[in-house]
Amino acid sequence: GRVGARPVLAITFAANAVSVSVPVAGPELGTLFTFRRLTRQGADPALAGWSLLAGGLVSAVTGALLVAGGGLSSGSTVVAAAAAPAGLLAAAALGLVAAAARWPRLLRLLERPAGWAARRAGPLARRFAEDPGQAIRAWTGRLGALRLSPSGWAAVTGLGLVNWLADAAVLAVSIRAAGAAVPWHLLLLIYGSGVAAQSLTITPGGLGVAEGTLGLALVTAGLRAGPALAAVLLYRLVSFWLMAGAGWLIFLRLRSWRSGAPAERRPVRPGPVPGGGRAGVAS
Repeated sequence: GRVGARPVLAITFAANAVSVSVPVAGPELGTLFTFRRLTRQGADPALAGWSLLAGGLVSAVTGALLVAGGGLSSGSTVVAAAAAPAGLLAAAALGLVAAAARWPRLLRLLERPAGWAARRAGPLARRFAEDPGQAIRAWTGRLGALRLSPSGWAAVTGLGLVNWLADAAVLAVSIRAAGAAVPWHLLLLIYGSGVAAQSLTITPGGLGVAEGTLGLALVTAGLRAGPALAAVLLYRLVSFWLMAGAGWLIFLRLRSWRSGAPAERRPVRPGPVPGGGRAGVAS
């Protein structure tokens, strides 16, 4: 299926704002918001769920590749080895979902544990459906019709990697703007440490912890404390505060549209599927 770039960008900015601003439950609420907005755009629940699952797993795989590359470029094989299991686990999960879409027997084997987990997910799962188990069965029944061509997978993976690299480039430009030399051989490792600190802390967007981690990593890489602090604050201003602020403005605008007039559910146009037939593929 094809959803326009403008609504997808609006949904992404708004969901990112929710994800980084709400403590503890922010990522889950951001995912739920994206799911609901995609279904309002006309995607059926299976298509929206598949898009979120595939996109999240690809993001995890490419993020692990980035950290592993940073470890190798800095000569730290320990970091590269530590990042490898996370990337392999995400890649295995993605491969399992892709295989289940092609082999109905494997899909039926996965229905029971998925339904069991959904029933025990609590109120959040019931926001998706009254009976999570029935929703899982409907989702798996639809999953067999969803396909993404090899070129589509290549595009999704490439864009996922570019997304991480673009954010790392913001850090590099911030270091230059602070008047310091960019430690290129350590840049990805430093950036990966900041991302890890942001994702593992319970503060919104890793506030405080991410800044401290990045600042300490830059000082360890040879920057003086003053330029390192300036670079970190500039980087966080752009990548966290400005992104979150823009996202909340878009979120409020989307909410005002929703409360003003009923949203028009535009049908998602089916996309071509390798080997004949047609099925929805989310952008």
